Amino acid sequence: MGAPVSESERGRWGTGDAAEPPASTSPGERLTELALLVSRRFSNVAPILPHGTEILHLIRSGKGPHYVVWARHRCAYLWYCGPDHGAQIGTTANQAAETIGRTLGLPPA
Repeated sequence: MGAPVSESERGRWGTGDAAEPPASTSPGERLTELALLVSRRFSNVAPILPHGTEILHLIRSGKGPHYVVWARHRCAYLWYCGPDHGAQIGTTANQAAETIGRTLGLPPA
């Protein structure tokens, strides 16, 4: 037998259950990944990551914006606004996207 296969390789090469992709290293990469997931999964929201910032803006027509950041020290996505400022919404982009959709009541795309 060969060397053990990591979870990400197992998912990537189709030799087992799909796994979470390898973790991005920078907050910008993490937020870009989350923005793509949110835009693919939900309608009525525009995830915008302004160039040079590390704050994901979630813009909805007729409603106030919400903001999300990646906190390296907590290895998690956090709300960056309102009464839930600083609350963790997920450690993976998938978890964060699910929380965003549920919290903001976003319809599927």
